[in-house]
Amino acid sequence: MKHGLLADKVVLVTGAARGIGRAIALCASAEGASLFLTDRDERGVRETSAAIEGAGGRAHALAGDLTAPEFPERLSLEVAEKFHRLDVLVNNAGVEHRGSVAEHTPDAWSRVIAINLTAPFLITRAMLGLLEKSNAGAIVNIASTAVAGFPGQVAYDSSKGGILSMTRSLAMDLARHRIRANAVCPGFIATDMVLQDSELKRLGELTTRALPIRRMGAPEEIAEAVIWLASDRASYVTGQALFVDGGWIRT
Repeated sequence: MKHGLLADKVVLVTGAARGIGRAIALCASAEGASLFLTDRDERGVRETSAAIEGAGGRAHALAGDLTAPEFPERLSLEVAEKFHRLDVLVNNAGVEHRGSVAEHTPDAWSRVIAINLTAPFLITRAMLGLLEKSNAGAIVNIASTAVAGFPGQVAYDSSKGGILSMTRSLAMDLARHRIRANAVCPGFIATDMVLQDSELKRLGELTTRALPIRRMGAPEEIAEAVIWLASDRASYVTGQALFVDGGWIRT
């Protein structure tokens, strides 16, 4: 028998090719879970799967576009075929668009909302039957400190605010099926997306100087929060938002 906070659980992670998603997948495997991974980056998600299997874990990867109409059902069928059930769903995949409101074209708005908000809803909906088989299912949605609202990212902030509200609604709707739903809200995290974007990196460094914990977070620190919320240690926690942000949001 496996040991760890997620021993013998089946975990699905979206956006698992890099950054926070990859860290969640690796951490979940280290805690005893079997992983089903998806991302539109086929090479990246297969590398994450290979890293897990190379460390003695169990993982399966499926590349695909979360916004494709047929993908949620395909994903559900493949999870069922591979593992027969699902214990934990982590909706992590996300994109952003920076610019003023005037610079948010309808296409840019639609893309962010489709990936960050609509896709998690549709995937959650497609996975309900499998989560119900767990008898102790958990959904962890990756939101953001952006739920507070910041300049230059109206689509992203709106999508993450929506994810937080969706999480609370799911907690109310799904409790009767013994499925919990919570959200993790990262602050500035030192992912490749941040470190390789000079503007984001500069903004992150300026912002974190004023934090009680004066640094960016690491992807692994977000992963640890996700693992706890997904585990039976958090069996009385649902409908909550856990801010992992160095003390940025304190109200």
